[in-house]
Amino acid sequence: MYWLGIDLGTSGIKAVVIDETGKVVSMGYAEQNVITPKPGFAEQSPEIWWEVCGRAIQMAVLKGNVDGSEIKAIGFSGQMQGIVMLDSDGNVLRNCIIWMDQRAANEVKDIEKTAFRTGINTLDITANECLPTFWAPKLLWMKKHEPEIYERIDKILFPKDYLAFRMTGEMAAEVGDASLSFLLDVPNRKWSWDIFDMLDIPRTFVPDRLLESTEIVGELRRDVAREWGLEAGIPVIIGSGDQIANGIGTGIIREDVMGASIGTSAVVFGCSGKPFIDNNKRAIQSLCHGTSDLWCYLGLSLTAGASLKWMRDVIFKDKKPEFERQGKEIYDYITHIASKAETGSGGVLFLPYFNGDSAPNNDPDARACFFGLSLSSSMPELCRSVMEGVAFSLRETIEVCRQTGKTIDTIRVSGGGARSRLWRQIQADIFLLWLKAVTPLFGLRTELSQSEKM
Repeated sequence: MYWLGIDLGTSGIKAVVIDETGKVVSMGYAEQNVITPKPGFAEQSPEIWWEVCGRAIQMAVLKGNVDGSEIKAIGFSGQMQGIVMLDSDGNVLRNCIIWMDQRAANEVKDIEKTAFRTGINTLDITANECLPTFWAPKLLWMKKHEPEIYERIDKILFPKDYLAFRMTGEMAAEVGDASLSFLLDVPNRKWSWDIFDMLDIPRTFVPDRLLESTEIVGELRRDVAREWGLEAGIPVIIGSGDQIANGIGTGIIREDVMGASIGTSAVVFGCSGKPFIDNNKRAIQSLCHGTSDLWCYLGLSLTAGASLKWMRDVIFKDKKPEFERQGKEIYDYITHIASKAETGSGGVLFLPYFNGDSAPNNDPDARACFFGLSLSSSMPELCRSVMEGVAFSLRETIEVCRQTGKTIDTIRVSGGGARSRLWRQIQADIFLLWLKAVTPLFGLRTELSQSEKM
């Protein structure tokens, strides 16, 4: 008896087959790219998601020599805040505007003005300040700049929910993802029709079904099952956004435990017994957790982990084919170079803001840069400064959470960045030693999640 898990990431889609004990039997992975038509814009093709998802699943099933009839359920995690727009026939109208896109900054200002004019306290309803990455400002941007597409919208879905729709033919949204739409009543875990009406966004745009993360969307369609080597009728569970799923997987279900994850983005993630609200507009995002009696919060550094990918694809572009031929990981090569630099990178500092910054600076116009370069600076200092800059961006958000009164005695690191021993050490140094200097939390410790120990 097996279960199939699918993670719709930004850099690629991963499929894992898990047995009854929780052991990973096999895994498939296929990469995909981010489309950046303009500075601050970021999109992906849902059709490519679907193709890549199929490849990843077939790879996992084949590698594990798994009988498709033995898979008893399919579940999801996925990138959050993306908006997939569908017409009345369920066809995709345009590329998905994904979570790192910053184009709707002016629409955020329009929303704030509308809320002030109407006297609606949106913070009490949504538990969030409005950010350009949320659904509501993206829809207003579409209405203004692509009205011919906006007029054809029948339904909007989050990325993982689009894959679930393609698998089952059923549409639904899930409360964790919906928390970052600026259209959800987060304390009551339901759509806020007052916000829809205030912004003149049709209520019909969102699916009729709003589910908790453990609920079933529908059953795997026969044609899809046949193509992927599975059995028709497998229940498909809606799952949760990637950060929420990672929070559950790393045990972030107590308020004194915090997570720090480096993937394409970098995220600080915490748990709360009630909706977390930061009144100081530092882009700390408040969400419904994966269980119906908990809430959570996160601070997002948009392109933190992507900064190392940028180095791979730009600075080490000529090395990449060589490492692929040898079956080696070029990131190991980059971090090996970084390990030759002293702590502090010889004074070289890096800001990981290729596509703006979310928490805690909330600046869509921020951009990445190296500074502090001298004639003695070399490649080890550049590589290490990127890794240190990402860790410092996470540290900023940890301090914001501390200022709001959160008492934290454990930080659990996870994500692709946690596979690097050097990056784990950098995070431990920056989180632990700095926090000891400013707080009495001498018991603070960093932990590596079980999934990253493998």
